[in-house]
Amino acid sequence: MPLYEYRCDTCRAVSTLLVYSWSADRQAECRKCGGSEMQRIMSGFSFRQSWGDSLNWVPNRETTSDIDEDSAASIDQYMGRIKQEMGGETTPDFEEMRREISSGPDD
Repeated sequence: MPLYEYRCDTCRAVSTLLVYSWSADRQAECRKCGGSEMQRIMSGFSFRQSWGDSLNWVPNRETTSDIDEDSAASIDQYMGRIKQEMGGETTPDFEEMRREISSGPDD
């Protein structure tokens, strides 16, 4: 069931209309002033990858160019960026590796 947004030509308020059928084009009515002169507008939307899709993320040379492989802090920071790219969801093993790296000596 799609949601459509409309802007009232009279008061310029934006209203959202839930449409119960793809084919039924119901007349929108302004919730603020009750006007019927409404223009459908482009709605904002967001997209979030699933955790499984995020596993297909592969770092490129640009994202790895600032890593100092001899610095535990640099590697931990990089792993933090990977976690963020994966939507904040990682495995317990990943978190354990981060703890080991961050608690180790940093030259």
